[in-house]
Amino acid sequence: MKKYIFFFFLLIALQSCYYPVRKDYGVYSKSLVFSKNKKWLINNIRTGVESHHREMMSKEVMQLFQSLSNGNAYDLKTAKAENLIQNSIPFEPEMEDLEILKDNSDFNFLVNIYTMKVRSALDRAAGELDDYKKNETFAMMDIYDIKTMKKIYSLKASSEFSLEKGEKATIFTPTSEMMTMKNFRSLLRSVKKNAVKTEE
Repeated sequence: MKKYIFFFFLLIALQSCYYPVRKDYGVYSKSLVFSKNKKWLINNIRTGVESHHREMMSKEVMQLFQSLSNGNAYDLKTAKAENLIQNSIPFEPEMEDLEILKDNSDFNFLVNIYTMKVRSALDRAAGELDDYKKNETFAMMDIYDIKTMKKIYSLKASSEFSLEKGEKATIFTPTSEMMTMKNFRSLLRSVKKNAVKTEE
């Protein structure tokens, strides 16, 4: 009986800390087309998460794009090691940066991912709050067609969680780190769910 009571209160605690992830594709399509022979370059992820989470991000995005592209996805480190590209790539590439990639590599698409912790006031909170506090984070994925030098995809996944004065912060209160990872994985799930694969 005690076991069921524990899980009942655990469920209540988790539900009270639930928060949705909002997605915004802007003017772009939800779907990415993965053609058989197109090559994808995954830029270094710009993020403020801890190193072990950064490694998880890099591993998970590579696994996804490798799977969807039939093994034609490369991270920046591998591309440099194999002399497929020479330079680093900005997170907001100018036309000149894309032109250099177009003229000096055979990659078709560039994937840029970055995350931001907009607010992290609840990370340091414990017990009953004496003021309103909020965590707010987002993750963003932009994809460029290198041959046309145009952005073809953009998805922002964002979330927030707040507590009012007098409410309690507990071990179940989501940290900005947890929220960032949830947003990031939401990006990957959306790419996988809406991917279109062709033989061309």
